[in-house]
Amino acid sequence: MRQRLIEALTYPRMLVVDIIGSRGCPNGQRFDSYCEFCRSCVINGECHWVSWLQDGGDLGDRPAHTLSASLRYGIKLVRQLRGGGSHNEIVCACEGCAWIRLSERLVAEFESTLPPNPFRDTH
Repeated sequence: MRQRLIEALTYPRMLVVDIIGSRGCPNGQRFDSYCEFCRSCVINGECHWVSWLQDGGDLGDRPAHTLSASLRYGIKLVRQLRGGGSHNEIVCACEGCAWIRLSERLVAEFESTLPPNPFRDTH
């Protein structure tokens, strides 16, 4: 399960890395909380998320619940980046919608193994 969560994170991470690269990041696409450029950048949250994924070395050492939460964040990012409009996630065959369907099933499968928690975000 852990490996499947890690593999699923690749798609949104690469989308964000491409966006960061296209913005001409002066920090070599690495989030720096002390840098004024990073603090004022419109994608600092996404960049911080990608840096967290990349700076951690082997994601296999991260707790599975943390990976699942990161994947939930990735799902939100992909939804944002792909836009709404003509996309019906249930039937759309585009790469983003197909990834969202797969990733939502993966998160649901993982979370079904956890004890009940009324504070866990289920959306």
